[in-house]
Amino acid sequence: MADSAQSPGEADGAATAEPDVDLTELTIPERIALATSQQPAMGLFLVVLTLFAFTFVIALALVYPIVAGLFVLGTLAVLAVGAAVFVVFRRDR
Repeated sequence: MADSAQSPGEADGAATAEPDVDLTELTIPERIALATSQQPAMGLFLVVLTLFAFTFVIALALVYPIVAGLFVLGTLAVLAVGAAVFVVFRRDR
């Protein structure tokens, strides 16, 4: 008798399935928002870590401005290469 019981929303006996979400269809900001909502402690940790790294670069620039400039140029070069690779792989779609 328990097998024939239906929930109130199932009038015809068919289960209402939720639509599958394809994570590849999400944009980068949507993925970040989803990951942050799933693990807010990790998001807060990354923000604090980023702020710490930024203050480290500022302190380094005050003591050794040439070394800090090289760090910033190196970071910009790595970001430029990463953006170029992203654009090249994105163009194939």
